[in-house]
Amino acid sequence: MLAASQAEGLHGTMGRLTVGGVVGNKETEQAAITHVMALERAAGRDPKDVHTSGLPYDVESSPRMIEVKAFSHSARSEALPLEHRQVEAARANPERYYLYVVDNLAGIDGAEIGVRILHGEALLAMIERTQPQITYWPTLRAAEYDQAERLL
Repeated sequence: MLAASQAEGLHGTMGRLTVGGVVGNKETEQAAITHVMALERAAGRDPKDVHTSGLPYDVESSPRMIEVKAFSHSARSEALPLEHRQVEAARANPERYYLYVVDNLAGIDGAEIGVRILHGEALLAMIERTQPQITYWPTLRAAEYDQAERLL
């Protein structure tokens, strides 16, 4: 259960995200990390946001290494993209590596935010039944964006 101040902080974040019904990827991810950190504090752990530090997870909450996957809608039956280094970290530390799936962040349909936790053998089994795929993530530079054909 969240403390009142933690719940208010999350409510404020969610309110900003849903203005006009639009939720951005970065905002969704940060809202999910904020939510997970509040849950970790409520569980008596001391979480640290490390998602920009280059580690293969987003939150360090000893002894947990937590990768957060955020969804503005329900994550039921959704694919959970994992980078190769995240898969390797899960395999190397199956009892410490956790995948927190945070969904319904937009709250547009009135559904409450949900968190599903996968780790250990369950997470490894999910990883083993998938086939790795190569994905390219080219950066759209500002000049390229500005020069690209625009449809109105």
